[in-house]
Amino acid sequence: MRNHIDYDRVEFEKCMRGEMYNTTFRGRDELVTAALMLCQEYNRTPANDKKRREELVRELFGKVGKNPDVEPNVFCGFGFNVEVGDNFFANNGCNFVDPAKITFGNNVFIGPDCGFYTAHHPIDMELRNQLYEWAFPISVGDNVWFGGGCRVVPGVTIGSNVVIGAGSVVTHDIPNNCIAAGNPCRVIRYIDEHGKTVQKEDKSMDYGKKVWIFADGDMPPQGDEEPFGHEALTITNCTDVDAEVKVTVLFTDREPDQMVLRVGARRVNCFRLDYPVGDEKYLIPKGQYSLILESNTPVVSVLGRLDRRKDFAYYEMDGFCM
Repeated sequence: MRNHIDYDRVEFEKCMRGEMYNTTFRGRDELVTAALMLCQEYNRTPANDKKRREELVRELFGKVGKNPDVEPNVFCGFGFNVEVGDNFFANNGCNFVDPAKITFGNNVFIGPDCGFYTAHHPIDMELRNQLYEWAFPISVGDNVWFGGGCRVVPGVTIGSNVVIGAGSVVTHDIPNNCIAAGNPCRVIRYIDEHGKTVQKEDKSMDYGKKVWIFADGDMPPQGDEEPFGHEALTITNCTDVDAEVKVTVLFTDREPDQMVLRVGARRVNCFRLDYPVGDEKYLIPKGQYSLILESNTPVVSVLGRLDRRKDFAYYEMDGFCM
C-alpha cells in the first residue's frame, strides 16, 4: 500500500539517524495518511475476523513475529518503524509515535492506553515553530509487561524480564530483571525469571545519560587585539564499557557536521573545542553552534566556556540530558 509513495529519503534518513530534520519533507503527509488509513481499517475490522486483523497488522508494522494480537484503537505515525517479536500483545488504545524505530522482543504484553513516543521537539521555540524535530529509538527486550497507561519517551531502552507498573512515565533506561514504576519510572526491586525478589548484584557505577544536548555554544574569537578564549567539552564515563560518543554539531547558517569522541571505561576526557578533536580531527568554526551527544553507554557531560579579557575570565556550563 505504501511502496508507491515518493518521499524525500535524504530528509527521512536524517530522522532515522537521530539528526534534526524538518517534518514537512516531501511525501511525509502521504506516508502518515497511509498509516492512518491502515489503522482506521484495522480498528473497524470485526473482532471475529482474525485472519484480516493479522494481515493488517503485518501490513502496518515493519516486522511481525508469530501470534500477534493487537486490540482496536491502535495508532501509528508511520507504522513501518514498529517491529515486534513473537506473541506480541497490545491492549486497547495503544499509541506508537514512530519517526524512529520502536522495537519489541518476544512475549511483550502492553496494557491499555500505553504510548511509545520517539519524536523529540526542540526546546528552542523558533526551531520548534519551524517544525524541526529529532527522533530517538525505543527498544524493549523479551518478556516485558507494561501495565495500563504507561508512557515511554524518546531514546529509552528497556531490558528483558521487566514489569513496568501502571501509569509509569519511563524517562530513562530500565535494566533487565526488575519491576519498575513511577513518574519518573525507577526500579522498585530486582527479580529472577520466576518473579522472586533477588538482591541486586554489585555493579560498577552506571551514572549519566546516553543523550546530551548543549543548545547555546558560542566559540569565542581569538587573538591579541580582541577578546579570546575557548570552549571545552568534558565527558565522564563511570561505566565499565568504553564510550563512543557521536557528536552532531548544528549551526544557524550551514548544514550539520559530525564527529566521534571516545572516552575509556571509568575515565574522563576534556576536549578543547578550539582545537581539532575526535576521530575526524574536526575543528568547530567560530560562532554560534549547538551540540547533540549520543553515547553507546551512559556518560556525564559538561560544556565549559572560558572568555578571557584583561583581568577577566568566566565559565558558563549548560546542558540538557535525557
